[in-house]
Amino acid sequence: MRVIAWRVPPYDNGMYVIVDHRGDALLVDPSMGERTALDALREQGLTLLEILNTHGHSDHIFGNAAVKAETNARLAIHRADAYRLDDRRRPGVSPESRKLSGGLLDAIPPATPDDLIEEGPLAYLRDVELVALHTPGHTEGSTSFHLPAERILFTGDLLFKGNVGRVDLPGGDAAQMEASLRRVAALPPDTRVYPGHGPQTTIRAELPWLKGFRFS
Repeated sequence: MRVIAWRVPPYDNGMYVIVDHRGDALLVDPSMGERTALDALREQGLTLLEILNTHGHSDHIFGNAAVKAETNARLAIHRADAYRLDDRRRPGVSPESRKLSGGLLDAIPPATPDDLIEEGPLAYLRDVELVALHTPGHTEGSTSFHLPAERILFTGDLLFKGNVGRVDLPGGDAAQMEASLRRVAALPPDTRVYPGHGPQTTIRAELPWLKGFRFS
């Protein structure tokens, strides 16, 4: 198993492809990097089986529709965040996000989820143990994707290098975020963190400030 990682403009989103030894693949958060991901899948001869959204914020889901259309992959998101994929129900884009994207996030190509996930194992790759950890706080359905054997965790906007996700947007909850952070802080220290924005890190590197973290 291997992970292909990118940091995608304009929000420095983490976009990741998980590949097994058969060449089957999962894509975590297409963000606004769908062309980059599709080119890599084609050039490396990979078969994309599933798109995984860590949560339903616009900057993470923008590329869902294009990737689905070109690969016929299925789309998975936590049940509690599925409404965010519906442009009639999605909370509005913040002014700062609208400015950074040049208005692109006002018109996100629609993509219907195929799989509404909750907590527990996900059998998308036959020989890769993948577990959905429901880690709300940033949004109601925020989910971290854990590969226990490989000591890898995709945290979305839960945990970054030296920081945590916002809780002041619609659906955010500080108490839930604190509980979710305590949960991931208890994972093995050598767990590598692939975040929703910024550089990679490890649980060990974040523990000095993460353990016992509280919002002021």
